[in-house]
Amino acid sequence: MRSLTYTYKVIYNMTMGEMFRFGGIIIRVWSNDHDPPHVEAFWPSMKRPEAHAKFALDTLECIACDGFSARDVRQIQEELRKRHEKLWEGWRQIHGQEED
Repeated sequence: MRSLTYTYKVIYNMTMGEMFRFGGIIIRVWSNDHDPPHVEAFWPSMKRPEAHAKFALDTLECIACDGFSARDVRQIQEELRKRHEKLWEGWRQIHGQEED
């Protein structure tokens, strides 16, 4: 029930910007989202509940996690680190902000 409510809110209140995918994990940025600037990682699965985590863009710290292991989180952080500048560019574009 929780994920259905969340999906409903996302579909009707925000637009999703998919940044990239790796190993079945999708990295997204939502428009009209709250601070701090962050990206979200999703791991859709037919065999188990969808895993979801949020990572602050400035530090890449995992600020929320449900369904990912500590090893998964470290792997996601490494992939985010490789694309850090591009993620900031995408976040600014989606949120209509100029570079500082």
